[in-house]
Formats: sequence, structure tokens, C-alpha cells
Amino acid sequence: MKKTAVCLILALMIAALAAACAETPPIILFTVYHQVGWGDLLEAGFVDENGGLWTLSGEAAALGWPGDRAGQLAFLQKSDRLVKAGELDFEALFDLKGLIASVDADEGKPSPAACDAGTEISCAVRYADDAPEIVRLGMSGDDMYENADPDAQALYLWLRKAFPGVHSWFGTEGMGPAGFQPVPLCEFCGLDPAALADAEIRGAYNDCEAGPSALEMDAADAAAVRDRVLNGTITGKASATMTTGGTHTFSFYDAAGNWLGSVEFYRGLLVGRDGMYTIE
Repeated sequence: MKKTAVCLILALMIAALAAACAETPPIILFTVYHQVGWGDLLEAGFVDENGGLWTLSGEAAALGWPGDRAGQLAFLQKSDRLVKAGELDFEALFDLKGLIASVDADEGKPSPAACDAGTEISCAVRYADDAPEIVRLGMSGDDMYENADPDAQALYLWLRKAFPGVHSWFGTEGMGPAGFQPVPLCEFCGLDPAALADAEIRGAYNDCEAGPSALEMDAADAAAVRDRVLNGTITGKASATMTTGGTHTFSFYDAAGNWLGSVEFYRGLLVGRDGMYTIE
């Protein structure tokens, strides 16, 4: 009996050691803060391809923190100091992966912003033939930079909010993600507000198999659509997904029956040419 118990304990210890040494699934998003000048603090948070959220903290030198971005990614992948911080649901992970697949690799130059504040760098990771492509989304602290691509802005803001424990300058005046600059819906879609003010509105529901079918709209329905289009503001990119159905299209026509423009909505989001956008 004692021998069996000892064997069981050893087996559990070996399993625990193997789990500690095992790599996490490939990383798709990460943000890292490193303080230099007033200390050597390192804080990191990342998302793996299965939706796992992880954090790491310690002294950079004691941890053996690499200086290059590829080395840092590999370090996070294999570290035994990681703490599980949560798990994303399927829909949230799907949207993030779509944005990562579409993000532009903008390699602008950072500009000086502070002194001895440390720097937080946030990145997305794509994999081609198992070789990681690290796309910089933004930096804050001693150096400032933000990738201006809407996909990058959405990921940068999401990543900073997802890991509030990482020493972030988000929320500090003049630092952190500036993000997508709000723009009136009409301007975003290239529509003339004056022409739409008294235009006829025709609606259609778009089914992925049956195609579009006309919507019955009364005066109140038309007024609600007009108000949303004329007064709505696009506040950022929500997803790079392009849906083939389940959307509502509203088209505007002048008194002579000439088409003035259309907008398409999906579950409260504006459907754009490159994905979905949030409306305020």
C-alpha cells in the first residue's frame, strides 16, 4: 500500500513538473512593460491561440529577459512563471483572430514622450510556416507610437484594457492608445446628410441563401433609421469579419427615384468593406 502511495505521489509530481515545463499554445497577442532607470521591473500579459489569458512579473535580469522581440516571444512561450488570468469565449477569440489576420504591419518610428517611466510595447503575432511575424501595435511611456491601421488600433486598445495589471500608461494624459478617432457615420460612408434628410428609405433583409427580401417599413421605422444614419458616430473597428447574411440594408432615394447611397447593419454594427464597426 505504501509503495502504491509513493508511486502515485511521484507520478503526480512528474505530471506537475511536465505541465510547468510545457509550452503554452502559440501566442497571438502580448503586451510587455519594462522599467529601466529606476529599477528592472518586468510585467507582461498575453493571449494564446486557444483564448487563454496569461500574466508574468518579476525582475527582468533575474528572469533572463531577452532583448529582442522574437526572443521575448519565445521566452513567454516557455516560461514556468506564468499565471493564468482567464479565458476568452469563442466569439471574442474569433473576432480577435480576424483582426490579427487583417492588421497592417505599420513600422512607423516611435517618438520620445517621458523620462525613466519605462516603456510598454504591445504586439500581435501571426504565424506563417511556423515562423512568427510580430506586428507592433503601439508603445507608451518613454517612447510613444501607435499603428494607425483600424485593426491595429482595435487590438491595441483591447490588449491594454485586457491586462490592467501590466503597468500601462493608458488613461494617463497624453499617453496610451489614442485609438480610432470618432467620425460621423455619413462622413465614414461618404453620404451627404442634407440629401438624406428627406429622402425615401427602402429596407431589405439579406439572407445568405435566399438573398435580399424587402422590409415593410412604416413612418416610425424610417424615422429611426434616418436618425441613426444622420446622427450616428463610428467609434472604432469591432471585427474584420465579412458576413454573407443576417444583415439589414437601408437605401436612400431622392424624389426622382435616384439612388443616393446605402448603409448595412449587422447586430448593431455597421458593415464596412473591411469588417464591422461600432456605432454610438
